[in-house]
Amino acid sequence: MNKTLHALTLALLLLSIPAAGQRRLSADVEVKNVVGHNVVTTAKSVYCQSNGRLVVCNRKPLEYILITNTNGESKFYFPKTKEVLVDNQGMASSRDELLAIFLMGRIEDLGVGLYGYRLQKTEYLEDGLMKKTFKCIDPSMPPYTEIVYGKDYLPVYSATLTEDGHVQTKVYYSQYKTVGYVPFPHRQTQITYNSPKDSTITRTIYSNVEADGSDPMFDWTVPADAKPMDLNAGTQKLR
Repeated sequence: MNKTLHALTLALLLLSIPAAGQRRLSADVEVKNVVGHNVVTTAKSVYCQSNGRLVVCNRKPLEYILITNTNGESKFYFPKTKEVLVDNQGMASSRDELLAIFLMGRIEDLGVGLYGYRLQKTEYLEDGLMKKTFKCIDPSMPPYTEIVYGKDYLPVYSATLTEDGHVQTKVYYSQYKTVGYVPFPHRQTQITYNSPKDSTITRTIYSNVEADGSDPMFDWTVPADAKPMDLNAGTQKLR
């Protein structure tokens, strides 16, 4: 079997799994941002559905519950003040959650197609690796994205690049485990190159990943008695 046919066969097998398999995935997530000697930790739980609906229970450093979708139509609810902030400008989206991307079967492009990227070329590298290069015409986005896949057609790393080929961000995907029917990377390491001598490292660890659970948070909605947030006073209230 030649390389092209082998890669295509694996891709079709993986892409057919979500549609015929689970409809929900949930996980506990810990995110550590390392900037210089400073570390900021975020702790949350995520509840994804195959229709793009996403609920995020953020516990640290700020407590809130987010509900959003692939269109970026979001509501942020703050339990301490019982206030809700509505945003339809894409402040948050399920397109940004890796667990949701895998659940929706977007392994072939890691969801970049949802942001206007289009496949430009496919290259076969040494050791059975395959690299896809995507281009975007939206000037607000990095012009190029690359995704490198292993022999099993699972993403090894992705990168965003400038027009002249300089790497802006690089994300490594590791510790794959099968959840239900979908292989999912439980560790994600992102390096953001702020300058030639400065970078930010973000490590994301997924645990307690569960397929087709019955947690009521999957169907969570903002309480009826929630009050619209006063943006002028909201920051002070939440401290």
